[in-house]
Amino acid sequence: MKQIKFLTPAIFLILTFSSCTKLNEDLYSDLAADRARAEIVSKVNFTALLDQVYRDMDNPFPGYDQAFGLQEMSSDEMVVPSRPSGWDNNGIFREMHQHTWTQDNSLIKSVWLNLNRGVFDASNILEFKPPANVAAEARFLRAYFMYEIVDLFNQLPFREVGFNLLEKPKVIKGKEAIDFVISEVEAVMKDLPATAPDWKASKNAANGFLTRLYLNRGVYADPGNPTFASTDLDKVIQHADAITGKQLNFYWDNFGPNNGQISKEIVFSVEAIGGTRAHGLQFQWYATLPGEIKLSASGGGWNGLCTLKEFYNKYETNDIRRYYESPITKPVYGYNVGFLVGQQYDQNGQPIPNVNLTPEVPTIIGATLYNGIRPLKYIPDLGPNINRPDNDWILIRWADVLLMKAEALLRKGDEPAARAIVNQIRTSRNVAAFGTLNLDNLLDERGRETYWEGMRRRDLIRFKKFNQPWELKPASQPYRNVFPIPREDVLANPNLTQNPGYPGAR
Repeated sequence: MKQIKFLTPAIFLILTFSSCTKLNEDLYSDLAADRARAEIVSKVNFTALLDQVYRDMDNPFPGYDQAFGLQEMSSDEMVVPSRPSGWDNNGIFREMHQHTWTQDNSLIKSVWLNLNRGVFDASNILEFKPPANVAAEARFLRAYFMYEIVDLFNQLPFREVGFNLLEKPKVIKGKEAIDFVISEVEAVMKDLPATAPDWKASKNAANGFLTRLYLNRGVYADPGNPTFASTDLDKVIQHADAITGKQLNFYWDNFGPNNGQISKEIVFSVEAIGGTRAHGLQFQWYATLPGEIKLSASGGGWNGLCTLKEFYNKYETNDIRRYYESPITKPVYGYNVGFLVGQQYDQNGQPIPNVNLTPEVPTIIGATLYNGIRPLKYIPDLGPNINRPDNDWILIRWADVLLMKAEALLRKGDEPAARAIVNQIRTSRNVAAFGTLNLDNLLDERGRETYWEGMRRRDLIRFKKFNQPWELKPASQPYRNVFPIPREDVLANPNLTQNPGYPGAR
């Protein structure tokens, strides 16, 4: 009988979760391979392995310098100009906004690495033939990481269960890749729980995810020329309607430190536990606010991220999404949430010297300390939790699902039904109903509702607006709809090819 001569990657990882001394002794003797695997699988802590995959979401999704940054900095919602306080960083942030990035951009490299790590860790669980419910959860999470890779890079390195690390992963691209992701989510739907915490895989999360997948399915065959098959649009509506127990609520209940407890809109999120488990959201606050605007008694932020006047001007004055005097921030440090613009005041109503945030960012190199409107989408968890806040990071939200359903209806030609959905959202946000709905004002409404939630790049591509000029950005070429694969990964894996338009593409 064949004897063990080496440990597979999965077995090696499991040993880190096992304290079985006898098993270790046997592994280093001549224990038969089939018996060794059976013993190891019997000791697997699937809860710990799944928790690792959930923790893999902490880095790439909320972080300003991760997938969130690629989705937002490359859009008309965010710019990070070079300032006297810094933020040049060899141009990596400016490249995002101006669509001049290269395959050596460190943000792109980091996102590629972290997303692929999530795929690897989820695949590892499947090595051990887990129970159906565990396998469904792992495959759902893996599909979520895979989708983000496809969305950003339009190709997906992938190893089947039982992979040999000595072999390079195969690569699937475009329509084949998105269809594989869809098939994975559909396959596990039956084994996901009907009810679960919002940060856990569930039937609601899968239906929300499939709503997004089918709406964007026609993008990936040709990102410069999206198509929308009627059957895909029907699937969008079907999966949106399959979500249960969700409703619109007060907008800011979705983004406060206790959003996981009070929001009725969260469909799927990344969990935080105040003071214990964080996921990178706090770095957005630090990266956005000037130092004079307090996040704690010891000081404020690093004064970098801001939004553009053109985007801010899409809001009506009374829109609750634009301005809200939060009872968390206003009495303690004096600032509202939504967008901070103009003279800023402390909690006593006194002007903070010099901190007059101008709507204009006149230049992307050499901006002043106070150029730029500062968005605060998530309400800071002020106090001892500021560096490990309790705000769950939202990946799928009911209002977004409704807007996706409205878009599907509009693209199918049912403007009245689509408009009714959009007006339901607008009314709840304290703005007047639309008299007519078209793709342009629907895109604007998506921007107003989901700004700084990591949606904007994807939306602009789907609406064929991503390559248009906007503030501090000239028109860009369609190949910029997809990011380049990091140079070293293309060299390491012959199955990867550089995306068209970038040096080294074939």
